[in-house]
Amino acid sequence: MNILRALVCPVLLCVALIGANASTAIADPIEIEHERGTLRLDTPATRVATINWAFTESVIALGLDPVAIADPQDYLDWVAKPDLPDSFVDLGQRSSPNLEALRASNPDLIISVPDLGMSYEKLAEIAPVLELQLFDGKRPAFETAREVFGKIAKATGREEEAKAYLADIDQELIKYGDRIKTAIGPDQTINVVFFFDESNVGIFADISLPGSVMTAMGVPVAYDGEVNKWGFGRGGLEVLAPYARETLVYTNPVPDVVLDKLLNSPIWKVMDFTRNNRVYELPVVWAYGGVPSGLRFAKLLTETIENGPQQ
Repeated sequence: MNILRALVCPVLLCVALIGANASTAIADPIEIEHERGTLRLDTPATRVATINWAFTESVIALGLDPVAIADPQDYLDWVAKPDLPDSFVDLGQRSSPNLEALRASNPDLIISVPDLGMSYEKLAEIAPVLELQLFDGKRPAFETAREVFGKIAKATGREEEAKAYLADIDQELIKYGDRIKTAIGPDQTINVVFFFDESNVGIFADISLPGSVMTAMGVPVAYDGEVNKWGFGRGGLEVLAPYARETLVYTNPVPDVVLDKLLNSPIWKVMDFTRNNRVYELPVVWAYGGVPSGLRFAKLLTETIENGPQQ
C-alpha cells in the first residue's frame, strides 16, 4: 500500500503542476505598445468599439464585427468596403463620439486615435483604450497601417488571421503592380489626386497611403513635392503642371457640380494629360485608411487603368 501511494502521489503532483502551468499560460496578459504606453488585456477583446474608419475596416477584415462604430453613414460614402455589420451602435461623429452610446454598447476595447477631440481619460473610464497613430508625415502610411493592423489583431486574439491576410496582400500587390505597368507602359508614372473644389487639388506623394501602396506594387509615384502629415500636397490646379506629362487618376466622391466646373476649366483643358487622354476616374476608396483600404485602392487602381482612360 505504501509502495502504491509512493508511485501515485508523484504522478498526481505532476498532473497538478502541468495543469497549473497551463492555466498560467492561458492567463498571461496581452501587452501592446501604443501611444499611451503599454496596454494590458487579460483576455482578447471580443466587443470592440471603433472611433476611426481605418480601425473599423481592420476589425471587420479580421473577422470580428465591431459593437460600436463612429460615423457609419459617412463610412458608406467614403470607405464603402468592407461592408458594415448588420447590427452595431452608432456613435455619431468621429471627432466627438457619443459617450452614452459608447457606454451602452458595453465594449471591452475602444480603438481610437491620438488627435481625437475627446480626452483619452473619458474613454478609458468606459473600457480599455488602444490609441494608435496612423499618419505622422514621416513614415510611409502603408507600413504604419500594417503595424496598426497587427496590433489590432493581437488585441483581439487574431494574429494568425492577420499574418495570413498580410501575406496574401503582399502577393496581390505584386500582381496588381505588374498589371498596371503592362497597361500604361514602362515610362509612365502616376499622380493620384483628389479635388477640394473646382480650383483646389490635393496630390498624393509616396509617403501617403495611396503612394506607399503604389510603392509596394512597384508602380512609380509622380509627385515629389512638399506634403502634410497625411502625405499629400495641396494647391491650385497649377500644382499639377510639372507632372502633366504623366498619368493622372482622381479619386471619388466628387460632387457633380465641382467635377463639371473642373473639367471645363481652361487650365485643366491645356494640361498634357487631358489633351493626350491619360485621365482616369477611380471609384470610391478611403485614402486615409488602413490595410483593407490599401488593398482596395490597389485593386481599383489596377482595374481602372486596365479599363482605359476617362472618356
